[in-house]
Amino acid sequence: MTMHVTWDHRIGRLQKLGLVLGGYALAFVTSGVCVFLYDRQWTPADNQAMGGMIAGGEMMLGFAVFCLVSILPTGLALWFLRDSRRFWSAFTTAGLFFAIGGLFIVLTPLAVRGATQTVPVFVWLDLVAIVQMFGSPLWIAGFLMFAVLAPARDLRRRMLFAAAIEVVIAGCGAVHFFLPRPPI
Repeated sequence: MTMHVTWDHRIGRLQKLGLVLGGYALAFVTSGVCVFLYDRQWTPADNQAMGGMIAGGEMMLGFAVFCLVSILPTGLALWFLRDSRRFWSAFTTAGLFFAIGGLFIVLTPLAVRGATQTVPVFVWLDLVAIVQMFGSPLWIAGFLMFAVLAPARDLRRRMLFAAAIEVVIAGCGAVHFFLPRPPI
């Protein structure tokens, strides 16, 4: 009986950690280089006239590039951790609770229809609900990716259930933003 050994079982824990941290360092450097190249297009007069707007744009660009490039080391870290049942159990449980909490927050304004304007907590929940609805496509894609990476069937089901809840949240967002409302 021969055992099939993959490349990631031949390298040690510190090497795996180094690969993942190196990937994040590469993402950080890449975002810095993109911001540097973006900043070169502005003249000193532009910086004087709209420095805050330029800085805000650079911050968003740097964050977006970092997030995009850091998908690779994050996926690699999850691949390295696929043998850890305890990690994946906690991770998928947290993802499911996040989706259930998001659904609760999205449905809360329906239950407290008139109080959302007067109670500060409900105003905050309205804001979080809108963010949750806008973020649902990202969470759906993430939960589906995690379902593919999850090492066991019950963990995959948990992630698929979380993705299904996020689809319901996206549907609530579609109703919220695209369904015409009667005037007050």
